[in-house]
Amino acid sequence: MRLLSYRPLLILPVICSLCSCALFKTKPESHATGYLADRGVVRIWQHTSSAGFTTLDTIFTPFNGSNETETRYHWNQQQLVSISKKSLQGPEDSLDARFSRIDGTTTFMQRKSAVNRQPLTVNELELAKFEAQRIAEVSRDLISGRVALHQGRWLAAQQVESCEGALEQFSFENKDNAQLNRLSRQAPVYVAWLDAPEGQQVLLMTARNICQQRPDVEKK
Repeated sequence: MRLLSYRPLLILPVICSLCSCALFKTKPESHATGYLADRGVVRIWQHTSSAGFTTLDTIFTPFNGSNETETRYHWNQQQLVSISKKSLQGPEDSLDARFSRIDGTTTFMQRKSAVNRQPLTVNELELAKFEAQRIAEVSRDLISGRVALHQGRWLAAQQVESCEGALEQFSFENKDNAQLNRLSRQAPVYVAWLDAPEGQQVLLMTARNICQQRPDVEKK
């Protein structure tokens, strides 16, 4: 009678284990998008690692030129694990909250100003968590709709030097070109715009170097 070798049977579970681990790996993805809100412009950068960790970074720029705010969210798979919000100009004002990766309970929360630190109220915490879920859904919908954020230094009509250093041609409307041309007489002008299947839309024109605001989400 032929003897059955058990050696392949012992190796098979190990191979299957390695295969199953690979199934949980996803291709890293990075996206930049944005939209016009009621009171200003929201720019969004989202990065998901191969292990399923997602960083979502937003910058809100009010139309009235007041203080910009940056908010950063971290997710482990579908579990929100942290929120960090801070002012980019003006008086120091920040909000931080961290949550358990096991059951989502709050492990840390604090609002910090130039003069004091204090715990968040229940309403503040719930509002921050609600906004985290809302911006995640908005980002997902914009990415699905192929709405992409571009930024760069305006050079002349229809020409922009992107933040990555490439020359790009875009068909801004005459009124946008006129305003960019007017602003550029005083200082270099930077522009952020959206590119979508439906067309293009200018979000922001400013003398500030908005290329320096791009978060390196892959390292956060």
